[in-house]
Amino acid sequence: MIRYFATLIILLSAAPSSAYWKQHVRTSIRVSLDDKEHFLRGFEYLVYTNNAPDTLRFIYVHLWPNAYKNDRTRFAEQQVEMGKTDFYFSSANDKGYIDSLQFSVNGENVEYSYYGDNIDIAKIDLPVPLAPGDSLIIETPFRVKIPKLFSRLGHNGQSYFISQWFPKPAVYDFKGWHPMSYLDQGEFYSEFGSYDVQITLPKNYILMASGNCMNPEEQSRMDSLSRIDLPEDTLYRRNVPVSDTRFRTVRFTEDNVHDFAWFADKRWIVRKDSIETIQIYTAFLPSHQAEWLKANVYLKATLESYDNSIGKYPYKTIKAVEGDMSAGGGMEYPTITIIDRAAVSSLPNVLIHEAGHNWFYGMLGSNERDYPWMDEGLNSFYEQKTRWLLKNDEVKDRDNVDEDYMYFQQVANNKDQPINLASSDYSSVNYGAVVYFKSALMLKWLEAYMGKENFETGMKSYFSQWKYKHPYPEDFRAIMQSFTPKNLDWFFTDAFKTTQPIDFKLNSVKWRNSRANVSIKNKSDFAAPVQLSFYKSDSMIHAQWIEPFAGKTTIALDNEMKFDKVEISSDFVDLRMANNDYTKRTFFRKGVIDIGVGFGYNRKSVRRVYIAPAFGYNFYDGFGIGLLCHNLAFPQSRFRFAFVPQFSTSSKQLNGMAALSYSWYPKNIFQEIRVQNNIKSYAQNKSDLNINEPLFARYLKVSPFVEFLFKDIDKEARIQRKIVLKQYTIWEQQLDYVQNFSIDSLYRPALRNSQSAYATLSYEYKNNRTFHPYGWNGTSQFGQNFIKLSLEGRLRVDYDVKNKSLYLRAFAGKFLTTNTSTNNSRYYLNTTFSGLNDYLFDGIYLGRNENQGFLSQQVSLQEGAFKTPTNLYASPLGRTDNWLLAINLKTDLPFGKLPIRLYADIATFADAKRINPSGGGILYNAGLELSFFKELLCIYAPLLMSKDYNNYLREMYPENRFLKSISFSINIQQINGLRAHEFLFKELTQ
Repeated sequence: MIRYFATLIILLSAAPSSAYWKQHVRTSIRVSLDDKEHFLRGFEYLVYTNNAPDTLRFIYVHLWPNAYKNDRTRFAEQQVEMGKTDFYFSSANDKGYIDSLQFSVNGENVEYSYYGDNIDIAKIDLPVPLAPGDSLIIETPFRVKIPKLFSRLGHNGQSYFISQWFPKPAVYDFKGWHPMSYLDQGEFYSEFGSYDVQITLPKNYILMASGNCMNPEEQSRMDSLSRIDLPEDTLYRRNVPVSDTRFRTVRFTEDNVHDFAWFADKRWIVRKDSIETIQIYTAFLPSHQAEWLKANVYLKATLESYDNSIGKYPYKTIKAVEGDMSAGGGMEYPTITIIDRAAVSSLPNVLIHEAGHNWFYGMLGSNERDYPWMDEGLNSFYEQKTRWLLKNDEVKDRDNVDEDYMYFQQVANNKDQPINLASSDYSSVNYGAVVYFKSALMLKWLEAYMGKENFETGMKSYFSQWKYKHPYPEDFRAIMQSFTPKNLDWFFTDAFKTTQPIDFKLNSVKWRNSRANVSIKNKSDFAAPVQLSFYKSDSMIHAQWIEPFAGKTTIALDNEMKFDKVEISSDFVDLRMANNDYTKRTFFRKGVIDIGVGFGYNRKSVRRVYIAPAFGYNFYDGFGIGLLCHNLAFPQSRFRFAFVPQFSTSSKQLNGMAALSYSWYPKNIFQEIRVQNNIKSYAQNKSDLNINEPLFARYLKVSPFVEFLFKDIDKEARIQRKIVLKQYTIWEQQLDYVQNFSIDSLYRPALRNSQSAYATLSYEYKNNRTFHPYGWNGTSQFGQNFIKLSLEGRLRVDYDVKNKSLYLRAFAGKFLTTNTSTNNSRYYLNTTFSGLNDYLFDGIYLGRNENQGFLSQQVSLQEGAFKTPTNLYASPLGRTDNWLLAINLKTDLPFGKLPIRLYADIATFADAKRINPSGGGILYNAGLELSFFKELLCIYAPLLMSKDYNNYLREMYPENRFLKSISFSINIQQINGLRAHEFLFKELTQ
């Protein structure tokens, strides 16, 4: 009895007190659509009731269409910050705004001012203070220039997506006013109230909006549309009907909602259904009719699942439409949601999620801008439950790779962020990875720890007590705590703050006198609970929670417990599952190694190694056929390896490469410290001079290095700084030509072996900002008889045209000889860098030592980075044993999207006038560049070059001179193979 009394006291303290208050806004709008000029013209009448204990002397009003007015708004700045440039480069005609405002308060005209430099927030000073319990009337005409679709409000031709479109008071709660600029990443916080909206538009538009249609003739029209046969012409979306010259006005009303949105298109297919007293509508494009035909089924499933788990849906309609979105796959509004047509492949998932927002934050009106997990996290958790209940092949199970991998990859890569941040504080990747997926996984953990029944009762109580109100995190925490005797501080305090991997490890199971002692280690940075499951012949016989603990703990089991397997539950946020189980009487007591094909997901109960076919080619070995064996997967492991043995069809030798690395993630100065070793062996030359079978010269390179990557300075990790210390040991076979007079006087090839060692120390800085990114690196290279110093800088100057830029590179190098008695010419600085200069064997060359033919025309953008090789000279043009300065420029052309650029290189070096045959002090070349696959392959055609290059081409190539002057570069070596999956992850999440 005492326990139940205590629970009642906690529950009462968690409920909103009688002193709780919230403001109320009753909004009436008349608006008409001009679909020729893309304008809205309207008039707004709203009644604002002050339920606060404070007297109000001003009111903040959101004018969110002004977010699209120019490139200086917070929305525009965020777009650039996130690397999105469509809006920045848009024309004035494609931008949007709200104007023609003339506010009056209780019939008296008033002026308004902007909130600081935020033109999408207005401040209205009240002519008479608004006392507690009183109301006032605000009226204004308004006009909205509908922007092209860059975010949520906009149009795509004559398809209209009208949201965040009218003057709307900001929330005033017990924490004060909450004026907020419109953002793409970061949603909303609005007052509850009622809406009465009349929309006038051409008669042949199909109109879907928040709330209930009050026109019987419109309801009949929608019913008729829902019965029309599906069109056979699925390309109908490309032929937009001409707008009717006649207009109609449709009225919608709704109570206890915080917003009103509407959407209009002349091409939609409409389908209607119902469940109990709720009318269900979907409207979609003919081209996606196959995917959308079951949309009403998914809406029904959402209603049933959320009703049962949280609380009853109170409105009379629920709707979903297909359209265009530039702020995620879908967006929710009261009783209606829009799904981006680009998200049609995952329609069930997105539709359930967006419809679920009618609960979070539709009825539970939390401050989504400051606490996005209260909306997206809670909703993602219940979306997953709904998808699971459907058990439909079309609905993906989130336990697969489709979504949660984003969070696990981020935490494995030391890029995680806490759950309790404001939406604008997240990186663009973590807004999804943390706010949606990490939060949902954490809630799944909380549900298991509390018990499903307690958790569900708590959620229903939370919904019942805070419906149509503005709950804060402490309100949710208080209610959930009231439904369990267990202390939940570990969850609401520590789990919400952590950015470290959560990893429980089953250390050992030891038997003593038939009594089992199970040792578990918590490798995370806070005390947390974990569940153990015990099995006998694959049947679970016992489950036990271990209360929150840090470090190691051991539990002793009853003598009667007979099990042959124990397992740590991995249903939640445990990063590494391969250390979670123990099986008795097996050789691999902690699991075996599994073999997978290709690439995969690294959250398995066993360690997985992947295999895939591997192919390669170079002029000497011919085609290489082999096998790639690796452990690269999402999320990445700290220890990574890749082995690529290949049999070469020409050299008939076993070649290949291998790489192994291990990463540490410190908490202070460095983001990551990585040790890696690369091994590579291929043929580098061949000769069949006067012999029956060619002789192949090979090389073997071993290059261990340590990389220190500094902590990220900003959330998007645009600024990258690292120090790399690298060592090379290289064994080479080189071709010599010798005579054996005991046989004849002919020269024949022979192999000469050598070994070299080098070391490099480099510092690299990159600022990958959206506009004008730049970077530089300084490198010191040490050989046995030389030191080479270099400094390289890069800058991209962006034009005022999207995706058009000028690219600048500058290089300065200094060569120092430490032993003048040796020939160091191989290591000299070069204006044109080719395979002949790559003594570190870092590059990938098709014909490394070729000085004639097509393969000799491969260059690398190193040192002088010129595009014209002069390999047939004994001393190629631009080689120096002292110093070298070079500038490289290239520019996009102003027309089209063709991958063509102009390039120009200019260089000078020590004693250039003496060394250059022409006596000139500089070298230059310029021409056209064609780039493919993000510059992994580039082709260069010279159009202009200095006299020395012209003389070289005339002398060496009397025929086909232009073709033989064309060069190319292969830049695959810039991608670290063991980090290729990180590169792929970045591409997939942009």
